[in-house]
Order: sequence, then C-alpha cells, then structure tokens
Amino acid sequence: MEKLRRLLKKISIIPLKYFYPTLYKFESSATYVDKLQNNIYDCNISPLAKVYAPATLIHVSLGDYSYIAQNSYINVTEIGKFCSIGPNVSCAWGIHPTNGISTSPAFYSTRKQCGHTFSDTDKIEEILPIEVGNDVFIGMNVTILNGVTIGDGAIIGAGTVVSKNIPPYAVAYGNPIEIKRYRFDEVTIEKLLKMQWWNFDLENLQEIEKHFFDIDYIIKTYS
Repeated sequence: MEKLRRLLKKISIIPLKYFYPTLYKFESSATYVDKLQNNIYDCNISPLAKVYAPATLIHVSLGDYSYIAQNSYINVTEIGKFCSIGPNVSCAWGIHPTNGISTSPAFYSTRKQCGHTFSDTDKIEEILPIEVGNDVFIGMNVTILNGVTIGDGAIIGAGTVVSKNIPPYAVAYGNPIEIKRYRFDEVTIEKLLKMQWWNFDLENLQEIEKHFFDIDYIIKTYS
C-alpha cells in the first residue's frame, strides 16, 4: 500500500502535457515531434498551426491558424491559413498505372513499396502535389486524390473522395463528389477572394472576430 502511495505521489507531479500531449501546440515542430508521436518529414509548419497526434506529414506546408486532426496522412500538400482538417484525412497516397501489364509498383517504381523492385527507373510520376487554399474545412474520413486543388473557403463533407478540383467557397460532398451549393453569392465570393482577409495582421483579425457573422460589414470595411 505504501508503495502505491509513493507511486501516486510521483504521478501527481508529472506535467499534464505528458498525459494529454495533443492539447499542446508545438512551437517549432522539431521540439515536439517525439512527444506528440507524430511522423513529420521535410515539412514547413507555422508556429501558429497545430497538428494533433498521431499524424503523418510528408512534404507538407501548413499555414497560420490551421490544424490537422488525429490519424491523418498528408503527403506533398500545401495547406493555407485558417484551415480545419478533420481526423483520418488522407492525401496523395500515389498513382497506380492501369495501362501496363501490372498495377504493382515492383515494375514501375524504384521506391520498393513491396520490399523489392525490378525497375531501375521511375516510369511514371507517382505522386502529384495537392493544394488546399485558405479557410478550407475538410471533414473526417476524407480522401484527397493526387493533383487536386481545393479553393479558398471551400467545405468538403465527411467521407468524401475528392477526385476533382473544387472551386472557392463551394460546399462539396458525396461519392462521387458533387458541388451542392456555395457558401455565399457570386459577388460576395469575388469580394472575399479579392480582400484575402486571412492575410490580415493581428489587429484586423481581432476586429473581424467582433463582426464574425456580419459579412457585409467586413466587406464594406476592408474592401
């Protein structure tokens, strides 16, 4: 019993972040990669962004005030500012050719995905970059295929396979993916894209917060 008391006493002084590491933003990712149990390789992550563990990021750029939720695999993707990326989002796993004798990368890739390769050269471009604009919301369990662009302000519904480019401020979901509507009318979208509020300084961002639901006021003030 005494041993148990001593153990509990030791546990009680351990900082909270070691029990709930994903609650803590990593300032410059290298410091917190191990603690957060993320796999992050060759990435440019803003100190104002957040990645929840576990996640795998390879050749990813993540802008200010954006976050990536748990269990996401993001590859060769540029993500803008103020983006909300849900859990289990998967980007750019690669392309398998369908016009060769086989779909196995053992014959067309030098990367040895299956542990061996017969090829001395890469016969195709396996991974195409993905671009995600600013203020984009991507729901949980979304798959984004190679080479896709998602415009500023777009919303991608949960469980969707994004197989084509999505224009700014579109609300798209379903399999096959369809654009269901737009967040605002055409004139408002044009003004928002021209204004690019996501590039505002801190003072103006705080002012936008005060008028969050008054789109007309924000456009009138900053256009």
